[in-house]
Amino acid sequence: MSAGDAGSGAKSGDATDLEVGIILPQYGTEIETVRETALEAERLGYGAVWLEDHFQSWIGDPRRGAHEPWTTLGALAEATDEIRLGTLVTSQDYRHPALLAKMAAQVDRLSDGRLELGLGGGWYADEYERFGYEFREPPAERLRRLAETVEILQGLWTNETYSHAGDHLEIDLEDAFCEPQPVQDPHPPIWIGGGGEAFTLRYTAELADGWNFGTLEPEGFADKLEILRDHCESAARYDEIRKSAELFVFVGETTAEAEENRERFRSEFLPDEPAEPREFFLSGYVETAPTGTPAEVRDRLAEYADVGIEEVMLVVPHAADDGDESLSLLADALLE
Repeated sequence: MSAGDAGSGAKSGDATDLEVGIILPQYGTEIETVRETALEAERLGYGAVWLEDHFQSWIGDPRRGAHEPWTTLGALAEATDEIRLGTLVTSQDYRHPALLAKMAAQVDRLSDGRLELGLGGGWYADEYERFGYEFREPPAERLRRLAETVEILQGLWTNETYSHAGDHLEIDLEDAFCEPQPVQDPHPPIWIGGGGEAFTLRYTAELADGWNFGTLEPEGFADKLEILRDHCESAARYDEIRKSAELFVFVGETTAEAEENRERFRSEFLPDEPAEPREFFLSGYVETAPTGTPAEVRDRLAEYADVGIEEVMLVVPHAADDGDESLSLLADALLE
């Protein structure tokens, strides 16, 4: 089963039924580290690698280098052969939708149809303001723009020409087109990231091929999935949507080693008292991170599979360290 298969329905509580991807180490690293980690993930049999979309790091010092995702995906498309490539997630505000459609189509062609396009409404207000983007409030304003972005992407990718009269976006298209079009038919899978119950999950139900969220225990995901189900027009539509969790993971040959890795990360990147939104966000990821031996991590991920999660995107904070075996340890436990 490939990472691109939809509706796998991993609800048996078996973590080896999950599709497993890796979020690449793009902050404070050299580009060669990103490339080598992607190649290692492909060699080990992971289904996908993912990049976030930020001008600055949201973990630790904001001035840590942050690799731009779309140019990096172009390089990874050439460097890899089979692993799927995605954004988790692209901020809808950072690129004109017609430009994003063109960029994504090009990466899909470079990779011979391996692109997964994740989109989000944006959350990092400090980044928006520093780099000259308007951070619209309330969040519903950003999410309405997100939904319209999805409509434009799908329109450009599935029509010879496409016209659009902007509603929430200040964009009018007249006989626009995206040539060459993406390889995937009808278009690259579009994921929506976020947990908002009134807007994000409703737009996912209406428009998206997949849904992603993080910082929750399995019970929290069960609640979100029930709301997503309620938003869907039918059970068949709910089954079509790929459900995923973004999780930090700390793994070691012993439980104590894994716990030490988590505490080392916490002490380096989290203050004793989180104060900024990004710190609360990171704290949630660390608190919910499956931690332990490969078997213990597998058992914890099985709880996510049991509530209806079908794919996991794993942040493995020490995977790029010299001599670290985290990706290999996890692959042995999770991949068949």
